[in-house]
Amino acid sequence: MPVGQPKHTVAQRKHGKTGELRHGVLGSADAVAQSLALLALTFAVSAAPAAAAATAGAAVPVAYIIAGVGSLCLASVIVRFTRRIAHAGGLYTYTTRGLGPQAGFLAGWLYAIAFAVGISFVLIISADFLSTVLTTDTSVHLGWFPLYCILLALILLVALADIRVSTRVQLVFAVIGVLTILALALAIVANGGAHGLTWRPFDPNLSPSAHGLALAVVLAFTGFIGFEAAAVLGEEAAKPRRVIPRAILGTVIVATVYFIFVTWAEAVGYGVGAAGKWAADPTALATLSDRYVAHWFSTLVDLVVVIDAFVAALAGVHLTARVLFAMGRDGGLPRLFAATTPRFRSPYAGIALSVALTLVLGAWLGRHYGVGTYFALMATTASLGILFVYALVAIAGMVFFWKARHRKGESYNIILDVALPLIAVVICGYAIYSTLVPRPPAPISYSAWIALAWLLAGLLVVAVLVLTRPSRVRAFGEAFESGES
Repeated sequence: MPVGQPKHTVAQRKHGKTGELRHGVLGSADAVAQSLALLALTFAVSAAPAAAAATAGAAVPVAYIIAGVGSLCLASVIVRFTRRIAHAGGLYTYTTRGLGPQAGFLAGWLYAIAFAVGISFVLIISADFLSTVLTTDTSVHLGWFPLYCILLALILLVALADIRVSTRVQLVFAVIGVLTILALALAIVANGGAHGLTWRPFDPNLSPSAHGLALAVVLAFTGFIGFEAAAVLGEEAAKPRRVIPRAILGTVIVATVYFIFVTWAEAVGYGVGAAGKWAADPTALATLSDRYVAHWFSTLVDLVVVIDAFVAALAGVHLTARVLFAMGRDGGLPRLFAATTPRFRSPYAGIALSVALTLVLGAWLGRHYGVGTYFALMATTASLGILFVYALVAIAGMVFFWKARHRKGESYNIILDVALPLIAVVICGYAIYSTLVPRPPAPISYSAWIALAWLLAGLLVVAVLVLTRPSRVRAFGEAFESGES
């Protein structure tokens, strides 16, 4: 079969014609751009390391080392799937192949909604940062919400255009952001930090307690969420079974090295004995920029954080729309989600839903609770859903590769197919537990009930589908296959 050509199942032909994505138009750089942009590496170090310092002290780099290893365990499962399955559904499809259509539907349901919600909480930070920069450095005084709407409109326009426009924009600005933060880290190192360079931040004994370090690991691990985003480009990439795995694995490795180096530089920048000041500073990057470079550089850092959050939101729209596209094509969701625009074959229904949901959440809860509280509420809610899906995918990998072990060309490895997925499940489970226990204050505590409501709604939908359209449910995840010549 030619590269990237669709193989329609009997169920798909029976239930009607759907749209198609553009096959074979994306390369390695585009796949990397999707995962790199959704990781939001610049945005991720703007506040999370300081929050980790509150529990781990100056040993924050240790937390990122452990989180990076855990992410690689999860990535190993997803990469092995991407080498065999090229599909726009990404984790929805992998879970379906491993655990069956019902579990797969729940994974896709939670995964798509979680990232749809994620668009709003990164975009609200982007708008808030931009509002602050404009107010501080120009004569323009706009609140975050008008800027939120402007940025959202821009996302809609770019997302509906050629996918290659989005991925190139994502790649350029994600790389600029990473280079800017690395320049700051190198400036700290070149100046010898606050009290000279030291490897002491890599000593776990610097953490006040093992529990404090574990909490920092959980926070660091959530910073890796989205590394697998390239998987949803499986139908649009040329040679996807080569391009996608390399993009995902490469992104995790790059992110791990980046997080470790940057957090070490931040630790020595404040000084090993001043972790409390680091933890109490909500603008750590600006503080370090002023101290080790110049004030203008702190403004530049704010701008790259704004842009990085924007491209992360754009990547989130593409991920959400493609998962919804795959589920709509399978018949688990209305067929409208599988429709595409005539020229660029963009899944416009999923894009429109993502943008509309983002607008409603920002206008309603964002304006009600304020930027900080809304961000915490939605970030916690989305993380719960995504971490649950990650655990499902890891379990699906163990089942899938056990069943496939006797197939021609397949191999089975107890480390890759059992040990690493189990580590990923344990880390995801502990991350979920640590998010809920002890119970966070209201309204952040509402996140558990919101996530549970999503899960129950998904269970209800899939139960109805099993009772009314069992043949359609059995065909989930099989409406498209990609071969390589």
